[in-house]
Amino acid sequence: MKKKTIAIVAGATALLLTTGSLATIYANAATKVSAYEVAKGEMSQIIELNGVTASNTTENYFADANLKIDKIYFKVGDTVKKGDLLISFDEKEIDDAIELAKLDAQAKEGSFSNSVQTSDKYSALYNEATRNLSVLNKQISDTEEAIINKQKEIKDRSSKLANEGAKLQVSIIDWSDRPDSDEYANLQKLAQNNAYVQSYDEELLRLQEELVRLNTQLADFKEYKAEMTSQKASSFPGVMTEGAKSELEATKAAFEFSNEKEIAKLEEAKNGIRAEFDGVITALNVSEGGYVTTGMQLASVDSLEDVIVKCNVNKYDIMSLEEGQSAEFIFMNNTCEGKITRIERTTEAGTQSAGVGVDISVDNVENYILGIEVKARINTANVSDVTYVPNEAVISEDEKSYVFVAKDNKAVKTEVTTGIKNDDYTEVQTGLAGGETIVWNDAKELKGGEDVRY
Repeated sequence: MKKKTIAIVAGATALLLTTGSLATIYANAATKVSAYEVAKGEMSQIIELNGVTASNTTENYFADANLKIDKIYFKVGDTVKKGDLLISFDEKEIDDAIELAKLDAQAKEGSFSNSVQTSDKYSALYNEATRNLSVLNKQISDTEEAIINKQKEIKDRSSKLANEGAKLQVSIIDWSDRPDSDEYANLQKLAQNNAYVQSYDEELLRLQEELVRLNTQLADFKEYKAEMTSQKASSFPGVMTEGAKSELEATKAAFEFSNEKEIAKLEEAKNGIRAEFDGVITALNVSEGGYVTTGMQLASVDSLEDVIVKCNVNKYDIMSLEEGQSAEFIFMNNTCEGKITRIERTTEAGTQSAGVGVDISVDNVENYILGIEVKARINTANVSDVTYVPNEAVISEDEKSYVFVAKDNKAVKTEVTTGIKNDDYTEVQTGLAGGETIVWNDAKELKGGEDVRY
């Protein structure tokens, strides 16, 4: 920045003030102004953000089974190292739970085997009845047909014998006018013999005995069919379908899988709850001697290996920020470095007036304390060989920017295009060439053509 000596005239006395590149001009009829000689150089844009240290990684620990707390080794706020034992469980309670789980598995296996065996028993009865009924139906049909045939044979034999007797009676009548003849006597004998044969014919008796046997056999078959029909009907409800068997087997497999996992979790519980990383205990929801249930949250640990600064940025500054930009801040009397790792895509409260959340990583710092306020400095831009002027010299009107250039002791209003801006200076991209003297008044806005003679 180029220094400049500016003369301020009051009456006949001249007063010289040297203030670096800035000067205040006094004149008889002039407005009191400050002045700056435009030069080129390097410029940075720094944004300062207020934030709070926080862990970027939190591990919540949950109970994997119903357990009894044996001992708690730390308190909330204590620091822990990776692998430290935080909570231990009562091993006797664990062993009892494992034994119960194994007994439950045996009981379930017995129940499954019983269901399968019972189904197999009913299946055997049902299949036996089905097979026997198929055979019995054929036997009954064949026997009924045999009975019909046998009845026909008996009828035919009886008819034959009766027909022979009728013929003899006709012959006897024909010879009745000669009762003393040998032929008549012979016919009488033959008729008597025929009557006897009709009642005691061996062939006829044999056929009748066979008919009785067939009727008895038919009755036995029908009785056995009734028994098998009843057996089939009563055994059917106890037979598991293929779908039911598949369901039972799947249920058994699911229980075995779940039971094995439960036992594995119980065995693992003997190792207790251990820290996954270096960190700080932020929550303990249990007490020694107390019982916990599956899924209950036991503790929380915030990592000290992955710390961030959480900031809330207004809508003006957020436009200059982007992920990956470097940051610098003082933490516990140490200068720390980091970078922007996350910019939220929504405002904190979901309104336009709320800030935007920004996370900044923290590198190479020890002895973290979470929740401490930190001021971060973000270098959002670096430019060189640029023209810049004091912020107070720039005025805005109708979305345009202006400065006043001192020419022939007059303030000439000049439009400029601005670039980056920091706490002190604003970059001027167009409108100034360098070497000009710009002026401004801290109390009021200048007007074009005002006397600033010096």
